[in-house]
Amino acid sequence: MEKSSHKWCQGGVPYIKAIVLGGLIGLGPLMTGAGNAAPASKPINLAPHKAVYAMKIGHVRSGGNITGAKGTMVMEWARSCSGWTMVQRVQLVLFDNEGNRIATESNFSSFETLDGLKYRFTSRNSRDGTVTDDLEGKAKLARKGGKGHADFSRPKGMRFDLSRKTIFPTVHVIDLIRAARQGKKWLNRVIFDGANSDGPLEVNAMIFAPIKTPPKKWAKRRLTNRPSWHMRLAFFPTKSAKSTPDYELGLRLFDNGVADGFELDYGSFSVNASLEKITALKRPKCDS
Repeated sequence: MEKSSHKWCQGGVPYIKAIVLGGLIGLGPLMTGAGNAAPASKPINLAPHKAVYAMKIGHVRSGGNITGAKGTMVMEWARSCSGWTMVQRVQLVLFDNEGNRIATESNFSSFETLDGLKYRFTSRNSRDGTVTDDLEGKAKLARKGGKGHADFSRPKGMRFDLSRKTIFPTVHVIDLIRAARQGKKWLNRVIFDGANSDGPLEVNAMIFAPIKTPPKKWAKRRLTNRPSWHMRLAFFPTKSAKSTPDYELGLRLFDNGVADGFELDYGSFSVNASLEKITALKRPKCDS
């Protein structure tokens, strides 16, 4: 699928979507037999964790400007008694066909309440040391399936109305896992994450059959010896009528929200990320 022009060329690396993050309930019990799909009614126990990914160039298509990429992504997804906090930092160096080196950095943090109705976020991107995006704000939905709005304090006065279809990132992860357990092949959702000034994104997900074996490198790890599925997601800005996605995300998603790697495909080139280190984080002792 042909992709539209991507935002890094205007001065910022595209934000790595929160699909590789998050959860609601904390660490679930250890599950052996990673290829066996869990019943659809089984609670979705997503894992608070910290992960480090190594990033490098994937494919390079003829006619594109980018010829190389290398970098690191560090992501921490922590559970509190009231919600989930996600902190993510991406440092990625791109190389173009004229030999130029483009150093990009993306810092993103968010908090989403357990009921999925309130959300706050900050996002700061830079290119070669110059800040290109600096965003902060809050979003709220009236109820599940209800309308809402997102209000930015940086830049002050920017606002997006959120349709009844809009959800926040953690709820999206849960919906994807639920759909995969039910054997669905497609899932369409509208997501607001506050990572850029484009507003909500429409995300079309293709879900493949359950994977029969755990990842070789991480087969004995509690967080990754679990049911999982390959997925391919395409991201479209809702305020545009174009038929091509801004970018696509391919990954193996485990039933606890962990990913052991992913591919970001921008059309003319892609960036691959592989899991280098993962640590389970404690969940809090709450009254309920």
